[in-house]
Amino acid sequence: MEDQVEEVKRKTDIVGLIGQYVSLKKMGRHHKGLCPFHAEKTASFTVNEELGLYKCFGCGAGGDAYKFLMEIEGIDFRDALERLADKVGVKLVSRKFDGGDEKRKMLEVMDLAARYYHWLLTDGKSGKDARKYLLERKINEKLIETFNVGYALPGWNNLTNYLIGKKGYKEDLLEKCGLVSRGKGVYDKFRGRIMFPLQDAGGKVVGFSGRLLPNGNNENEAKYLNSPETELYHKGRMLYGFFQAKQDIRKKKRVVLVEGQMDLISSFGAGVGETVAIGGTALTEDQIEMLARMANSIYLSFDADEAGIAAIKRAVGMAEKRGLDVKVVQIEGGKDPDEIASKNPLRWREMVDNAVDVYEFVIDSSMKRNDKEKVQGIKIITEEVAPFLSKIENSVVRDVWTRKFAEKLGVEALVVKDEIDRVRSGKTSQTEQINKKPVDAPTEGRSEKLMRRVIGGLLTRSSLRTKVRGWFEKVELEGAMGKALKYVCQHPEDSPLEILKGAQAELVEVIQEAYMAEGENENSTDKEVVEMAVQLLREQIRKEKKRIMEEMETARKEGRENEEEQLFAKLNELNREESRVVVLLG
Repeated sequence: MEDQVEEVKRKTDIVGLIGQYVSLKKMGRHHKGLCPFHAEKTASFTVNEELGLYKCFGCGAGGDAYKFLMEIEGIDFRDALERLADKVGVKLVSRKFDGGDEKRKMLEVMDLAARYYHWLLTDGKSGKDARKYLLERKINEKLIETFNVGYALPGWNNLTNYLIGKKGYKEDLLEKCGLVSRGKGVYDKFRGRIMFPLQDAGGKVVGFSGRLLPNGNNENEAKYLNSPETELYHKGRMLYGFFQAKQDIRKKKRVVLVEGQMDLISSFGAGVGETVAIGGTALTEDQIEMLARMANSIYLSFDADEAGIAAIKRAVGMAEKRGLDVKVVQIEGGKDPDEIASKNPLRWREMVDNAVDVYEFVIDSSMKRNDKEKVQGIKIITEEVAPFLSKIENSVVRDVWTRKFAEKLGVEALVVKDEIDRVRSGKTSQTEQINKKPVDAPTEGRSEKLMRRVIGGLLTRSSLRTKVRGWFEKVELEGAMGKALKYVCQHPEDSPLEILKGAQAELVEVIQEAYMAEGENENSTDKEVVEMAVQLLREQIRKEKKRIMEEMETARKEGRENEEEQLFAKLNELNREESRVVVLLG
C-alpha cells in the first residue's frame, strides 16, 4: 500500500488537480494563484509540478496532492487516495488502513441503513403515508433520489433486526454509529420519521436527521432528532446538502445558507442548487471554512425573529474574517424558504437574487421593530445597530454604512460616527487589555531568512553548491535550517527532487519551503546568491566569535588558563576566516 500511495502521488498532475479549484498562472518553475484557504488579493499560493507540492506564503497552508484534496473537500486520507487512484488508473490492492478498519465498517453500516430507510420510503408498503406526505410538501421522486431521503418504521427494532439479524453486524458497532439506543437491550433510535442522510463532502453517509411524520403516535417527541456525535459525525463540521451543492457553489461562487433540511430540498428543487443547511444548529467556523474554499459570497436565509437576527450577526463576524461578502435573503410571502420555494419557485429565485447587504438588513429590521419617531426607539435602534457597524474593520466601508444609517435615522452622520467610535474604543478598554493574553507569533530572524534564501538559491543552482560547499564547515549552523543548508551543499549534483528523497524527515519541510519560496526570487542572479551566502557566513562567524569570547571571559574569571588558551586559538582561527570572508565580499 505504501508503494501505491507513492505511485498515485507520482502519477497525479498536481497542477491539473489544484487548477480545478484555483485559477493558476505559470510563473517560472512554479504556478501561482489566489489561496483557496484564506482571503487574499495578491497571489501568494504557489504550486510546483516537479515536487508535487503546494505552499501558501500568506497563511502557511501546504502539502501534497493528498493534503490539498483532504483540505479542499473536507475528506479523509482514504477518500483522497481512492479518488486520486481512480483518476490516474491505479487499482488499489488493499483498502485497509492503520486504525481505519472499524471506521470502514461504520461507514458500511451507515450506508446500509440509508439504503434500508430509502427502500422503505420508495418501495415498501409501509412507506405509503410518508411518500404521500412528501409529495404534499412538493418533494418529488427526483428530489427523494437526489438526497436519498428515507423512512424509519415506527417499531422499536426494525433496523436492528435488519442490520444485526440479517447482515450480522454487532450491537456495539451500531451503538457507535448512533443508530441504536440502549435500555434493557438495544432499540432503534429513529422511529416513525422521515430520514435525511447526512453526507460528508465525499458523499459518504455519516449520520441522520429524522423528522417526525405528522399524525403519528409519537406527537410528544421532538419534531427533529439528529444523530449523536460519533467518530464519523461531528455536527459543527457538517452542512446538509453540501455534497450535492458543491458543483453549483463553485460555479456561482456563492452559497445560500438555510436552516432546515426541508428548506434546502425545496430550494434545490426550485433551481437554487447552491443551497446548504445548518440543520438547526449554530453556524461554526469550520462550516464557514468549508464554504469559503468555494464561494466568495454567503447568502443567509434565517428566521427574521430575534434569534434569527442574532444568528445572522454572529455569522457575519466569522464570514467576513474569512473574506466572504455577506447578504441576507429577505423572506416575504411565506414563513420560511421551504414554503416559498415549494409554492412559487420563481419567486424564491428572485428573492435570492435580490438579497440585500447584511448591514442594510440589520438597520432596516431594527427600524421596523422600533419607532424612530420616539427618543426611546432611536435609543434602542442605536444600541442594536451601532455595535454591529463598529465591527467593520475597513474604515471606508464603515464610514459608508455610518452615513446610510444616519440618513435612515434622520440624524447627523457625525453624531452616529461619534457613537460608533465610542463603541469601538470600548472594545479595547484598559481592563480588556490587562486581561487579554496576547499570543505572539514567533518571528523569523535575519539569519533564518538569509539561510532560507541561500538554501532556495542553491537548490535551483547546482553549480554554486560546489563553490560554497566548504564555507560553512568551521561554523555552527543552528536548527533544522542549518542542517538543511549543509545537507544541500553536500549534494552538488543532485536535483531538488533527489535531494528531498534522501533527506531526513526533519529536513524535508525546510527544504520544500525554501525551494517553493525561491519562486518569489527567480530573477536573482548567481552573484546575488553567492553574496547572500557570504553575508550569512559572516553573521555566523560573528555569532561564534561572540560565544567564544563569553566563554573565554568565564574561563579567565575561574582561572581555567588551559581552556582559555584553547578558546583563544579558536578565536584566532575564526578571525582569519572572517578576513577571508571580507575578501569574498570584495
